[in-house]
Parts: sequence; structure tokens; C-alpha cells
Amino acid sequence: MKAVVKRISLTRRAVCVSDIHGHVDLLDRLLGTAGYTDRDTLLILGDIYLKGPRPEETLRRVMELSRAPGVHVLRGNCDDIMDWMTPEEAAWVEGLPHVIDAGDFVFVHGGLPSEDLDGLDAWACMKNDNFLAKCPAFSRWLVVGHYPTFNYCYQIPCHNPILSAEKRVASIDGGCQIKRHGQLNALIIEDGAFSFEVADGLPRIRMTEARAGRGGTLNIVWDHRTVEMVSRGGEFSTVRHMETGTEVEIPTAYIFREQNGRLSGCGFGTDYFLPVAAGETVSVADEFSDRYLAKKNGVAGWVMK
Repeated sequence: MKAVVKRISLTRRAVCVSDIHGHVDLLDRLLGTAGYTDRDTLLILGDIYLKGPRPEETLRRVMELSRAPGVHVLRGNCDDIMDWMTPEEAAWVEGLPHVIDAGDFVFVHGGLPSEDLDGLDAWACMKNDNFLAKCPAFSRWLVVGHYPTFNYCYQIPCHNPILSAEKRVASIDGGCQIKRHGQLNALIIEDGAFSFEVADGLPRIRMTEARAGRGGTLNIVWDHRTVEMVSRGGEFSTVRHMETGTEVEIPTAYIFREQNGRLSGCGFGTDYFLPVAAGETVSVADEFSDRYLAKKNGVAGWVMK
């Protein structure tokens, strides 16, 4: 199927959000944090409702937002027609474009197989894994979602937007719903400059004592997640990351197994411990007997209790 390209003029501040994945509460919170008003341009880059906790409400909220003239929505690879949709909702999803051409900026969910926007394949625009790592440099800024920025961070886990000045690509998927420590990002474009705001649903705690940071040599990401067991424990086990040979202690519950009992990978693994000052607040994604899986300023890691 040929990609549908929508052309607009970007004359106002632009707020760009991608990969909401059914988190309507985080969407509304994020728009509030970003100070979004109807004087802005809002661009929603796809993967609106599937995988998350409130798909129907999220779709209907985005449809409501899209009635304003400054709101533009793209279709992502997870925006399938579902049996719970009304005919009007299904038609709305089916009619979403795949690319927005805004002059100095181009917006797409997954990536562009070519900078020439004529005759693009729709699926290649919606699903283009590991795009930032493999794409060429573009002549104008390309804003994409789809592939969590966490997966480009091979040493220290981070969910914030990545701005590659070399390739002129902004990758903004914060891993909302995909990772327990993920977040929903809003990239803000104003007068040619970039900034961002984030929202997540994680509880927060205030640390009573300082904790030193350490590690930061390995973050196990989706495309390089294969591990082998070194020593099995109860709450934590030590595994060897096959790509680098690095040994790391991770929660036993995070380890995947294939049907024959062999290990196939893990959902999260890092040797990075967040530096935290006494009285500082961090978000908590998971809790163990001696530590938290925490996040601070978009960066995830361990914090000892």
C-alpha cells in the first residue's frame, strides 16, 4: 500500500507525542505539563491505543483532540482496526495519513525508507525498527516514534528523546507501556529549537540517604538481549550477556526462557546504579528486598535501599 502524505504549514509552536499505547491519563497529564493550548500545533505520531490499559478511551480522546484544526494524527503499526470500534472510529483510523510534510520538518511513526516522499510504502513508514541506528543523514529534520529510545542506549538506560544533529533525526518514543520504567515524551519545537517534557505513572519516593552512582557499562536492549545463566539465585541471578561477554546481576523474574528451557534473553538488565542525593526524589518502577529499580530525569537504574 502506498503511504499517504499530508502536507501542512508549521507556523506555531509544535508539540509532538508518539506511542501513547492506551495511556489516556498520561496523554492528558503530558499536554498539561507541556502547556499545550489550541494556539499550538499538536502532532500525534501513531501507536495510539493498543497494548495499554485504556485503548477505547485513548482513541476517543485523540479523535476529540483531532477535531481542532491544529491537530494532526498519523497511523502507527499498532493502530489496527479493532472489533470494539464503531464504524465511525474504524473509518477515522483507516483514513489516517502515514507521513506529515511540514516543510523544514517531516513527521512519521516508524521511519522513512527514502527522503523522496512520493511512492513510499506505507508499512515501511509505520514499522521501521532500529531506524536511528541504520538511517542515512536527512536534509531536514525527521521526527519519529515507534522504537523506544531506551533501545539505543547500550550503557546507561535512558528514555528521553534523542536528537541526532548528524542525521537530523529526532527519536521520541519513551517506551510508554513497553517498559515498566518507560515514559510518554512530548518533543516541543519552537522557533527552530527543541525541548521536551515527560510523564509517567510511577510512584515517587524521597531518599533519606545519599547513594553513589556506579557501573554504566551495560544496558541490555531488545535487539541484543540474549543471555546465558552463570549462577541462579532466588531474587537475583547472574547472567552473561552474549553480545559483550559482560556478566551482570539481574532479577530472576526478568529472565525469559524458550520452550526447551534455554534462556532467550531478559526484559531488563544493567549494571548502572543511579547517583542519588539525600532528600532527592526518584520514581520507582519495581522494588526488591535490598534495592529499587528507579528512574531520575529519564534515566533508569538501581538504587540501594
